[in-house]
Amino acid sequence: MTAPHSVARAGELREYLHRAGKPFTSGELQAMCQRGVMRHIIDEVYAEAVLPEGPAVRAAGALALLRPPLAEHCALCGESAAWVHLGTDPPRLVTVLVGAHADRQYSSGGVQQHRGSLGPEETQRWGPVACTTPLRTAGDLFCGTGVRHLRRALDRILDGGSRAERILRQWPAAQAPLLGRDEDLDSLGPEDERIVHQRWHTIGELLQKADADPEQLADVVMRIVSRTGWDQRRRERIRQLIAQCVSRRLPTVR
Repeated sequence: MTAPHSVARAGELREYLHRAGKPFTSGELQAMCQRGVMRHIIDEVYAEAVLPEGPAVRAAGALALLRPPLAEHCALCGESAAWVHLGTDPPRLVTVLVGAHADRQYSSGGVQQHRGSLGPEETQRWGPVACTTPLRTAGDLFCGTGVRHLRRALDRILDGGSRAERILRQWPAAQAPLLGRDEDLDSLGPEDERIVHQRWHTIGELLQKADADPEQLADVVMRIVSRTGWDQRRRERIRQLIAQCVSRRLPTVR
């Protein structure tokens, strides 16, 4: 294994990445990690140890898990994009954003897809890999896009579950949330609160990386959630919550 001379883009990194079964087994790759020859990137993708840490390598690792048609028409988003930008723990599932009218043939097993629109200023590329910018990624995380758990906007989570209350009134016997329906949560348990606080922490890190302020992120969030006119009261609530996040006074779940 030889060291790359200049590998700045994800497309140039493929020869230094290895997926279990091609040509090494998962056990062999793990053994090489223990010897310091390889290191784990994401899921079943490993990189030769000569590659430096960085977003380009992480983006290339995510690319290795995407089928070509999807990879050409999507952008990494949410938790996957945050991982690329910040080097947080790798996500268990690659999350991507595709166009609202994208062909269904782009579907790919093991990948969580979201549909939406991105402006040209909201993506950046590492070689063939498109990824939402830190600011747009923060907005998606706020809105619950590209996350595995609690796929609701943070302001809605913090302000309580009015929809869940209606459900419980209609079905008094219901004692637990409907399985698989995060939006039906009546209250958050300790693990849910940990997830919410971790999401806030990641948003704060992304804002710092983007050198952006709460006003800018509030505008991004409103562009994502607003299909017609803006709700100015909601925008102000969102701005206040983000300001708390930036000041490290993490909002409290009621």
